[in-house]
This record gives sequence, structure tokens and C-alpha cells, in this order.
Amino acid sequence: MAVNGRRKGKVGELEAAATLRELFGWAARRRQQFSGKSGDDDLMVDQTPSLFWEIKRVERLSLPKTMATAVEQAGRKCPVVMHRQNRSKVGWLLTLRLEDLPRLVHAYESAITCTVASAPLPDANSCNRQGGQSDTAVPRNL
Repeated sequence: MAVNGRRKGKVGELEAAATLRELFGWAARRRQQFSGKSGDDDLMVDQTPSLFWEIKRVERLSLPKTMATAVEQAGRKCPVVMHRQNRSKVGWLLTLRLEDLPRLVHAYESAITCTVASAPLPDANSCNRQGGQSDTAVPRNL
């Protein structure tokens, strides 16, 4: 992988971790990368140990190929792909297999019971802003 590709991947992973911290208050951080040899996910999120986080910040993404890789590497974890196009006005998206939706819901419910909520979750529209402070609202329930 080219140096610029590694740097862009690192920046995307750091941005994704910051987004999870801001939105949910989770302890999200980038894992140490080992030239793609390791089967580790891209992020370590203490509150969601059963999720396998694959992060992509690219202009064009083959979701089936990316998800297949995540499924292969996830082992017993639930694979999720968090992705964003460059300069996207939509923001970060989360893709998972429909069959994994109950596992994602369980992981989320477990995470919110473990998270010390010092502030309410932001509303959905505040997630789309780039680089600004988020508004706060009443926490959402699934």
C-alpha cells in the first residue's frame, strides 16, 4: 500500500473513532496496524467487544468485497463496515448483513448499559455536520 493510502486509512480510522466517541461516549481508538497481516479490526471499542469494526474512507467502495473480507476476518464477532466517501455531505454510514442486525442491537444495548452517560446523545441531524460541536437532545431508544 502506498504511503498516502496508509496515511488516508489512518486518518479515516482516527476520524471514525472520534465520531463514535462524540456520538456515544465510547472508548474508541485505532488499533495498531500490522501491514494487513493481522485479522484484527480497525478500531478497538471497549463498549462493543463483540463487533468487528472495518473502517473505510474512500471515494469508491465495493461493499460486497469489503463485507466479505470483514466476515472472513471477524471470526465469531459481528462484522460491521463503517464507511464515508471523501468530502461526503451525508457523513459516516454503517453497513452490516441483515442477519447480523440482532447481534448489532444486542451489542448496542450492552454498550449503553456500560457507558456512563454524562451527556445526552445528539439528535440525528447533528451527526451530519463536519467539524462542529453537536447539539444535544434526549437519548434515543431503539
